[in-house]
Amino acid sequence: MKVLLAEDEPDIQLITRLALEDAGCSVVAVSDGQAALDSAQAEPFDVVLLDIMMPRIDGFTACARLHADPQTRDLPVIFLTAKSQEPEMQRGLEIGARGYIVKPFDVFSLVDRIIDILEDRAA
Repeated sequence: MKVLLAEDEPDIQLITRLALEDAGCSVVAVSDGQAALDSAQAEPFDVVLLDIMMPRIDGFTACARLHADPQTRDLPVIFLTAKSQEPEMQRGLEIGARGYIVKPFDVFSLVDRIIDILEDRAA
């Protein structure tokens, strides 16, 4: 699975990237929403993991722009975030996210959780 990881916290980005790579994923990691948009247009990915609170463009805006663009509209987006209140989660789902993984999360089950979200929404 090829994953685009957009996370601005260096430690979380590193731990997440290493966990995904250890599980056999190919990972491109970026630190802001604009870089996520640029990367998603430059090469194909199987899934995008987006933090919500990032510099330049937040995760909500990045998700909405990905789904408004014909080139990336079918790209699954999962929010990887500490924002776990119902209004934020509902907003993300309304703009096209497939699901949420709330921080802190278990790095050892991260890939399984991503697959579960993708399969649940595809069914």
